[in-house]
Amino acid sequence: MKCRVAGMASIGLAMAVAALFPLAACSRGETAQADAFDCAAVSGAPDVPLLLFGEMHGSQESPALIRGLACDISATQEVAVGLELPSSDQPLLDAFMASGGTGNDVRQLIASDFWQKGRDGRSSAAMLKLIEDVRALKQAGRPVALFAFDDQPGTELERNVAIANGVRRFREAHPDTRIIALMGNIHAMQESMRAGEEMLTPSGKLLADLHPVSTLVSHPAGTIWACMPTCGIHALPASRGETAPGFHDGAALGGYSHTYGLPSFTASPPAVEQKKPAS
Repeated sequence: MKCRVAGMASIGLAMAVAALFPLAACSRGETAQADAFDCAAVSGAPDVPLLLFGEMHGSQESPALIRGLACDISATQEVAVGLELPSSDQPLLDAFMASGGTGNDVRQLIASDFWQKGRDGRSSAAMLKLIEDVRALKQAGRPVALFAFDDQPGTELERNVAIANGVRRFREAHPDTRIIALMGNIHAMQESMRAGEEMLTPSGKLLADLHPVSTLVSHPAGTIWACMPTCGIHALPASRGETAPGFHDGAALGGYSHTYGLPSFTASPPAVEQKKPAS
């Protein structure tokens, strides 16, 4: 007997970004892995090949949104989740995606300097949870991939150029795979902006020939884990142009055509603080 995909639950948008994906185990001798993820239908996402999401790093809810989208989309088509992690960590991601997801597998994944020393929100427990759930989706037979697109570490590349290069490289290698890329809210913009005396060209604008759609992740008042400049939990007011939960046309920030409103905004500390090596 083969395991079958469970029906997708249609629940509220607030639940969508917080959805958990329990994996039911097949009994011995079954010929297919279990695929009993109860994905929440995240309605309203632009139906395009390349989706860029611009976030404030360090929350629980932004990675949960991407997790929900990956679960939803992978039920019917190939999808890749792109993260603002060093591309040099790709071998670690690949090894983890092929692993059983044990505690030791997680420790090997987060052994790099990015996880051990990073404190800017990209190495959060919520981001690790996203990676763990994408691995589980793939192990369950879903057509889902995971890639790191930050080419800057160890180079002299301007950061937006480095990020655009990483996304472009994956697109060229996988032209038929739908991409969901989560990055800082400046990088995902598709309009140039002034930064002091200079004009900044965001990654989104550098990728214009790939026709991405940029969605600004807005949030209510809440907290994030970030270094501003001290590293820790910081309170933030509601984002400008805060919207009701879900997808909406238009955005309060230039360079975006859509907005996704989060229902809440809660800090997620670094993953290494919650995944201590075994003594």
